[in-house]
Amino acid sequence: MIMKNVLVVDDDMTFVAAIKATLDPNEYTVQSAGNGLEALESLKELKPDLILLDIMMPKMDGIEFLKEMNKQYGEGKTPVLITSNVSSLEKIGEGIALGIRGYFVKSNESLQGIAGIIAGVFEKQK
Repeated sequence: MIMKNVLVVDDDMTFVAAIKATLDPNEYTVQSAGNGLEALESLKELKPDLILLDIMMPKMDGIEFLKEMNKQYGEGKTPVLITSNVSSLEKIGEGIALGIRGYFVKSNESLQGIAGIIAGVFEKQK
């Protein structure tokens, strides 16, 4: 089985740790970045198979990161799921316009549910 690389871009380190603990270490390698700027820097070396992206972060928010990533690497090359506690239709709409594959509100989703959503994205790519 080929390991999948997941990049979690979130300033909530508790959430990042919970995702790392939930995803099967035999299937996933999980890296993290605390904001959009860190994530852009890490994309130079990492080739994530999926990005979990928070919207509200310091320095560079998720929408700005998406715009910059699409500009530098091309839209839709890496599947992006927005993970946020902000359920703003405007932000969801911006994310969809920028090519996200999905969106969920962190506080409404269990960790197992999130793992299932991630597995579903990879299943659709086959």
